[in-house]
Amino acid sequence: METVEFYGGVDEIGGNKIKVNADSTSLMLDFGMSFSKNGMYFDNFVNPRKSNGIGDYLELGLIPKIQGIYREDYLRHMGMNFEEKPAIDGLLLSHAHADHADYMTLLRNDIPFYMSLNSKVILEVLDTTGTKELYRYKEQFKFVPKKRGEGFKQAIGDEITSIRDIRVLNPYEKEAIGNLNVQLAPVDHSLPGASAFLIEGSQERIVYTGDLRFHGRNRDATFEFVEKAKKFQPNIMICEGTRINSGLHKKSHDENGEEIKYLELEEEIEDKAYDLISQNNGLVVVNFPLRDLDRLVTFYNLAKNTDRKLAISLKQAYMLKRIEEENSEKTIYPSIHDEAISIYLPRRGSGLYMKDNYVNYDGYWQAADETDRIKDYSKDKWVLEFLEYDNAITYKDIQENESDYIFRCDNFSFVDLIDVKPENAIYIHSTTEPFNEEMEMSYEITENWLKHFEIPIYNHFHVSGHARGEELLEMIREIQPDVLYPVHTEHAEMYDILKEDGIKVIRPSLKGC
Repeated sequence: METVEFYGGVDEIGGNKIKVNADSTSLMLDFGMSFSKNGMYFDNFVNPRKSNGIGDYLELGLIPKIQGIYREDYLRHMGMNFEEKPAIDGLLLSHAHADHADYMTLLRNDIPFYMSLNSKVILEVLDTTGTKELYRYKEQFKFVPKKRGEGFKQAIGDEITSIRDIRVLNPYEKEAIGNLNVQLAPVDHSLPGASAFLIEGSQERIVYTGDLRFHGRNRDATFEFVEKAKKFQPNIMICEGTRINSGLHKKSHDENGEEIKYLELEEEIEDKAYDLISQNNGLVVVNFPLRDLDRLVTFYNLAKNTDRKLAISLKQAYMLKRIEEENSEKTIYPSIHDEAISIYLPRRGSGLYMKDNYVNYDGYWQAADETDRIKDYSKDKWVLEFLEYDNAITYKDIQENESDYIFRCDNFSFVDLIDVKPENAIYIHSTTEPFNEEMEMSYEITENWLKHFEIPIYNHFHVSGHARGEELLEMIREIQPDVLYPVHTEHAEMYDILKEDGIKVIRPSLKGC
């Protein structure tokens, strides 16, 4: 058995699924979705069928054929063998992005998951506010006796739901997993909780970077990781390479032939956007990733410095709330009750939302009352608390005071502009620029919405979640592993230059799926 086996993240960005075997112990490093493979067969409207267990995933080669790691309910439903003992001793989650975490839901519930506190919080938030099932384990295909009469009924709710075995690791504290010692190393990335890992056995000392960068608000954590990893003296390093082919002086030009000045530090977004926002006397609409709380801090600072409030979505509000509740020490993220934060309540359900909405009460059209509003939101219990917050706002608040807000709005919430009806707005695009056909189609939808409301677009207010090529090479030279495995990259060959530094570079081979 090889010390390191690669089942994803090879010659692609994302899809990390890496197995480490040492000292009679096996650990999985991440278990994420491959966007490229998944996109060959599925989209937002067509997804693998839960009714077929893991059958669709196996048929299309989306997950590896490893005995002893998958859920009992999915395997037995398909008539497949279920091993009594799990084949791995644990999973180390580097961070809660889909390409590292999404397929964890397919794993058996007696495999412990190890991660940072904020990664655990994000998994819980994703489960509570959506359908991810990464934090909770919901047993499928289970039937229980009917309480009345003969026969069986399908089990639901608490009858099938339990919490995964999630174990939070404290930074740089050794945790024994099987016969290996593991240390979690916080790093900077484009969401809270990102981590690298140092794995120590009797013969092997392995460093796994996860995804990292040196230019976000938590960049000191990445620099500390490099120092710790150097002292660790690894003989094996598994390193991401998303931007290994990017250079500091790479030049691009816009449609008018003018050079695009790409930003390098998260704080530079504030500098670039300040004049644009402060000189605008209407609504500022901004799109930034849901889980990128570094970017939320950026526009929170801009809101404070331009006498505005940042209006965030309910899901972002819930994430901020849970992170604030779970972290005993102060974080860089604002409190959900901060005076510069507003929580936007969208119209939903039947639209019983404002007192000037009317409803038919058995033949009599009357203004909706507060109880109707609560009922409209009540299917999502996690939302109800926010309805009572003093900083909760509706489209009416934005409509009547456009210049008071920076309004976070993505493709899923552009319909809210129909309610707001902005009269004098600008749009700041603060997410990844389109780089494939699917993203180009999504961006075309963005352009159509903004054109409809005559809102001008301002692009290039974004920095990557990943380190540049020069930084990655410098980091590896500093850590000086004996062997390097490049993953999470389409340009593994660009690491070959490290052979001149005495580092053995091995391009990993994908094991059969």
